[in-house]
Amino acid sequence: MESNKILSIITILIGLMFIIFPLFSANLISIIIGISVLIFGIGLAYSSFITHEISGALSSVMGIFGIVMIIFGLCFIFAINAISFLVGLQFYIVAFMLIMIAVVGFLSDSNVARTGALLYLVLGIVILLIAMFAAENPILITIILGVILIAQGIMGLIYGNEI
Repeated sequence: MESNKILSIITILIGLMFIIFPLFSANLISIIIGISVLIFGIGLAYSSFITHEISGALSSVMGIFGIVMIIFGLCFIFAINAISFLVGLQFYIVAFMLIMIAVVGFLSDSNVARTGALLYLVLGIVILLIAMFAAENPILITIILGVILIAQGIMGLIYGNEI
């Protein structure tokens, strides 16, 4: 339970960095997104082990998405040479992951997970719609991603023992 609070605080701090310093280079933004996605993927994969007794199907889906997010996180961290191509694509991938996590949350029996899933779905759709502007206005995208990370961190702090 204590590790959930630490991960939530780290997520909030990363979100604040996005809002405070939106003019980071594309390499640093990719690394920060990679770390965020990696942490989120590790948390999701860990949650799949915990929820295995509750729902095998939900646990399997969470585990698969967790592993995929870990792979994406590592790619964003270490694939710095392809950043010029991935800067616009990262936002579509993040939006897709948020929407998929929302679907997983809606399949859960917990009201807290469904509330979080609704937030993920709305934020995923917003990121998907705004992703087309990533090449023209990347500062707006980094600020929105910062808000999303802060919201995720706050939800982790508030509902960390229930998720």
